[in-house]
Amino acid sequence: MLIASCVNRGSVPVVIDTACEWVKPIYLTDHDIAAMNKQTKRDILMHNRTWQANCQDQTEKRAPRAKQNSKTVVP
Repeated sequence: MLIASCVNRGSVPVVIDTACEWVKPIYLTDHDIAAMNKQTKRDILMHNRTWQANCQDQTEKRAPRAKQNSKTVVP
């Protein structure tokens, strides 16, 4: 026996990206930078650049600037 039915799905679900609400840049001190290996520095730099490209405009509107004596980008 084959049963057929019509389903009304209504509107299509909307996906809301909330990553910028919980992902933050990684702040480092001079001591942190001196103690890390090169790959870790690259990984943090990639994380911070990705955050900057995707989230900086959104979070600047909501939160004040970060601490003055911390560094967000690793040279």
